[in-house]
Amino acid sequence: MTDQSRREFLRDLATVPALAGLGGAALSVDSNLFAGGGGEESGGPATADVDEWTATTMTTRLAGENVYETAAAYCQSVYTAINEHTRPGAVTLVNDSVLEAALPGVGMIHHPIDGAVLLTRQDELPRATRDEIERAHPEGVGMDGNVQVYLIGGERYIGESVRREVESMGMSVRRIPGDDPVRVAANVDQYVSSMHGNHEDEVIVASLDAPRRAVPIQSWNAHGGDGFLWVDGDSIPAETAEQLEARYDYAYMYLLGDEDAISSEVSRDLGAYGHVTRVPDAGDPYSISAAWAGYKDIGRNQGWWFGEWARNIGWGLADPGHNFIFANPDDWRTAIPASVESHRGKHGPMLAVRRDELPTPVENYLRKFFDPTDAAPYDRKYNHGWIAGPPETISRDVQAEVHGILEGGGPP
Repeated sequence: MTDQSRREFLRDLATVPALAGLGGAALSVDSNLFAGGGGEESGGPATADVDEWTATTMTTRLAGENVYETAAAYCQSVYTAINEHTRPGAVTLVNDSVLEAALPGVGMIHHPIDGAVLLTRQDELPRATRDEIERAHPEGVGMDGNVQVYLIGGERYIGESVRREVESMGMSVRRIPGDDPVRVAANVDQYVSSMHGNHEDEVIVASLDAPRRAVPIQSWNAHGGDGFLWVDGDSIPAETAEQLEARYDYAYMYLLGDEDAISSEVSRDLGAYGHVTRVPDAGDPYSISAAWAGYKDIGRNQGWWFGEWARNIGWGLADPGHNFIFANPDDWRTAIPASVESHRGKHGPMLAVRRDELPTPVENYLRKFFDPTDAAPYDRKYNHGWIAGPPETISRDVQAEVHGILEGGGPP
């Protein structure tokens, strides 16, 4: 950024109203917010006079009236679009009804595309999504002819009527095709690899028999930009095998599921394409999200011989002072767009929670590693948690419990 553009950025930033909400409305807080009573749920903050989002010192809830507005809220939190330096490179539209076809789209968030994921119906562009595309006004991906909007999947998932409407807005559009989730993931992998000039050796492999286990883990690819492919529980689809074969020398594969989701036979057969690791505690979305937040694999990578990078996958967080996204995998339409918070800003993993409960594996992970220590008594000040979605998705009691732990332990 030049000195002139930096001055322009600070000038534009100064015009943003203080305490402006994501939709442009001022934040209004009920005087009973911290009164400790009067709400429907005990133990958490009382109801605040804000419909879309509620903030505490350690947590920020982003939510809209529906999943389309919530996705837009996350895009706005990262891409303020107050000038050309704060707009996304592109936005990625995914189908709002088929998780398995939508999840590969998270891999489009990372550089060089650098943009958020928004939701669309198969045959209609929701008003909130259209408004957010217009507000963000993507600058275009220079490596791809300044494409501004990507459609993930074939017409089965996003129809031509949606494409025509986006193009009528003056946007340059590219479709990443695919008539089934396996082909969609393979095509996204191939497209992103073409942008990098190489296939990433690290590949996250998820099971179509247990797709929700992949929801919190895929946010890693918003941050790290590694590969993502599907397998059936008992077989390796041809399209997945083709993409694994395309890796230089061999791949490093990380399986998101225990043997009830990805069989030992599939794990063995994947060994023909490289090194296979089963991510620990992969029996459900909650335990695997906590395991992945602390997981780290570092070592030799294959890559091209003239530009080899070290292998470095997983968050590996085991001390206070980090950011997290708390999402309910049952409401994946909210969780997927929230993954953009792993890409820009505070950069952190997604932890899976239930509506009315902080699952034991997640709670244990947070309490073990994020309580204050004598060596770093103040690092907890930098803890933060994004609460993805409205109280109907994650209750205020859960938000209050997360706040207490991140602040300094909270009641055991």
